[in-house]
Amino acid sequence: VEPPLIMHQLTCNGVLEGIRICMKGFPNRMLYPDFKARYAILGQKEIVSSDDNKTAVYALLDKIEFGRERYRLGHTLVFFRAGSLAFLEEKRDDIVLRLLRYLQGQALKCIRSKVYEQKRDQRELLVVCQRQFRKFITLRDWGWFVIIQKTRPLIGMPN
Repeated sequence: VEPPLIMHQLTCNGVLEGIRICMKGFPNRMLYPDFKARYAILGQKEIVSSDDNKTAVYALLDKIEFGRERYRLGHTLVFFRAGSLAFLEEKRDDIVLRLLRYLQGQALKCIRSKVYEQKRDQRELLVVCQRQFRKFITLRDWGWFVIIQKTRPLIGMPN
């Protein structure tokens, strides 16, 4: 493989010129409603602040410190330079990931707290059972206790 030959072929085919034009222009575009729906998570207050699409998008992109040379706003579309959308997606992914981790943590907390409460209750009941068994062991030879145990089934029965 000869790198100079490959570069010459790419230049002759216009691929490099296409890439150069793409980098100078704004190849990525998105409708205002799509942009607002996808990136509202970056700044809900800024999106809701204005009914005018341009004002709301300017406020959002200024809030996240997204340079104005990286995008342009048209009448119906937001235009981005090559690679600019990746920055926005990265910011959005960070927030979504943080929210998902929080949600997973809350779900795990709920599950673990139920397991903990069940084990705590079992521990308390174990102490009660032990106490009752010890009382039974000490009282089982006492005469009055024996009489009570023998007559208890007879309570409430007809003569």
